Amino acid sequence: MNKPVTSARVPGRGRIFNSITETIGDTPLVRLDKFAKEKGIVANVLAKLEFFNPIASVKDRIGVSMIEALEEAGKIAPGKT
Repeated sequence: MNKPVTSARVPGRGRIFNSITETIGDTPLVRLDKFAKEKGIVANVLAKLEFFNPIASVKDRIGVSMIEALEEAGKIAPGKT
């Protein structure tokens, strides 16, 4: 099996956030060693757990980016739109 991939970043679990948008990103990856071994795959096979995102979607980050861009452009305002 290949050398495990690790992250130097601090995981989000157990932290307290000021906004739901702060929880977007750092989507957990889980190594599927048993699956890879059963299929004869010599590689790191990972599953990305999108259901950990606030609305369980890969679109969370782009949604927040679009809203922030519209706010910066003055086209929408927090609490008014």
